[in-house]
Amino acid sequence: MSTRTKLARRFALLSGLLMASAACFAGDPAPALGRLTISGTVAAADGAALDGGKVIACSAPYKACKTQVEAPLRRDGTGYAFTLTVPDTGPYQIVAWKDVDGNNDASPGDYLGMARDGAAVTAPAALPRIAVKRVEGTAATVAAAGTGSGGAVTGSWSQSSTTRELVLMPKIKFQPSLATGYGTNLGGTFGAGSATNTVIVNESTSVTVNRSMTLTIRPDGGFSWRITRSYPEGSCTKTVNQVKEGRATASGGSLTFAIERGTEQWSGCGKAGSGAIGPSRESYSYRAAGAALTISGSGGVNWAFHR
Repeated sequence: MSTRTKLARRFALLSGLLMASAACFAGDPAPALGRLTISGTVAAADGAALDGGKVIACSAPYKACKTQVEAPLRRDGTGYAFTLTVPDTGPYQIVAWKDVDGNNDASPGDYLGMARDGAAVTAPAALPRIAVKRVEGTAATVAAAGTGSGGAVTGSWSQSSTTRELVLMPKIKFQPSLATGYGTNLGGTFGAGSATNTVIVNESTSVTVNRSMTLTIRPDGGFSWRITRSYPEGSCTKTVNQVKEGRATASGGSLTFAIERGTEQWSGCGKAGSGAIGPSRESYSYRAAGAALTISGSGGVNWAFHR
């Protein structure tokens, strides 16, 4: 295998996890010509040692990564610190990486993390601590969490829309009471002894929904999804706020969210409530290209996210 091919293969996995390009990792780092600095600290979520790790700054547009600057992690008391010297204000994407197996590939067992969940950083800057996590699973799973077949999905996304969607709505219905004799009499009067009962059931109903969402997918596949929806319910407007967290994987044009936990709060018509969201899975079709991410599915789902 040629050196060029090997470098390209290495970056194919890195690009999904670190949202950079082959140009960013295949070549030598660009020299640090400027005096602007980006500094901060790095820690492993499980307390692992990060000696030999490094921090990488990749300039926008990230797929081209025209400027790449690296700096080693250094011991700073009980933790690790870094200082990147960059040639201009950027913006940059900042990645912390400990290559545990030394194969120069982002692979299971390594530690990875992104400053500000992948958001752009402008120099000079003193960053909050970057939390790195151990990459779990197989190489295929790790790559899927970053790229899948539809493009890179890691990073922070936002969305807002006003569309028709299917929503569970309470409806009053009349159901026949059990009666002796032949058939069921649906006439009669309402109330005690009536041949019909009045019940409230939840049915999927197409309504106009105002929706806004923020979605952050980290390099290790972990995600945080904040959703706000408002829609008419009778003569009132109901507002629902949800937070979902778990693991995301992308494969074959399908983006799956394995929800591990979450919360929900709602209000409307002078009433309010809250509750927990239990474990579940949601799968959608998706396409990602640069700063655009489209998620689609049944029930009128066609969400256009942007960075």
